[in-house]
Amino acid sequence: GQFAKPRSEPDEVRGDTSLPSYRGDIINREEFTAEARRNNPWNMVKAYHQSSQTLNILRAFAKGGYADISRLHAWNLDFVEQTEEGSRYRKFAT
Repeated sequence: GQFAKPRSEPDEVRGDTSLPSYRGDIINREEFTAEARRNNPWNMVKAYHQSSQTLNILRAFAKGGYADISRLHAWNLDFVEQTEEGSRYRKFAT
């Protein structure tokens, strides 16, 4: 999903309560409480770390050979590795 969401209204109103709009996990939280809707700069730090971890995983796949298109057959078999059908196929294919 998106870490930040543009909003057409700066505030959200429920009944008699008006709070800042939810602007995405990088800015504030979705719960309709004053504490949750307060901007939290640490959310940006967490989002940065999550994004860098994702990029590191993608780099590892790309450089480690897993993302190699010649492994397409293996990608399709990984999900059945531990099944009886997968075992029968491996015996048949080898």
